[in-house]
Amino acid sequence: MTPIQFALIIALASLLAWIPFALIGARGRKAGGATGGQLEALPVSDVTDVGRRKFLLRGVGFASLAFLGQFALASIDFLYPRLRGGFGSKIDVGSAEDLRAELGSREPKFIPDGRFYLTLYEGDPAEAADIPAYKAANVDVSGFMALYRKCVHLGCSVPWCAPAKWFECPCHGSKYSVNGEYRDGPAPRSLDQFRVEVVDGQLIVDTATIIAGAPRGTVTTQPQPEGAHCVTA
Repeated sequence: MTPIQFALIIALASLLAWIPFALIGARGRKAGGATGGQLEALPVSDVTDVGRRKFLLRGVGFASLAFLGQFALASIDFLYPRLRGGFGSKIDVGSAEDLRAELGSREPKFIPDGRFYLTLYEGDPAEAADIPAYKAANVDVSGFMALYRKCVHLGCSVPWCAPAKWFECPCHGSKYSVNGEYRDGPAPRSLDQFRVEVVDGQLIVDTATIIAGAPRGTVTTQPQPEGAHCVTA
């Protein structure tokens, strides 16, 4: 539900809540007009009671509207996305040159705010350009990969296994290469990823859109583990 849709629902609810008070007020005014000539004959106490009831009725109505209005504004403020940083926005990871040197050790860098691992693409850029998932993520141009940490099987967080230099899911044993390509287990595809761009020397990762991972059978690099597995099944 978008913030605009939610605001319309709150406005409609406020209007519906006001209708009973409006109808009661209208009946009171109608009754007052029909017997307007007799008001002077009513005792002072009765006239005072009528005025008090109208005052209380209007007070309750205005209080209800004020409450609903504050509730609507608070709800919209709470639900409206603030994409100034973190997951769901474009994240400035840092200098592309510095990151390239840091990732040269072949150890992925986990970015907590974006919930992804940053790695260098180890395959041929020309080959990456022919894979739709890699093309959408700009892998062939940037040379980087931002891999979503969630296993595409059932959504478990996938840690990095340093001995094997693979990502290995502890829940059901799915395994992925250093570039997130499917290698083993029940996962239906490779790890999902995000688009990476280099802008004015800075590495920008757009976590607003999750790009589905490459299909099973995609092998552009590291077909075998390089050491012992961390997860055995």
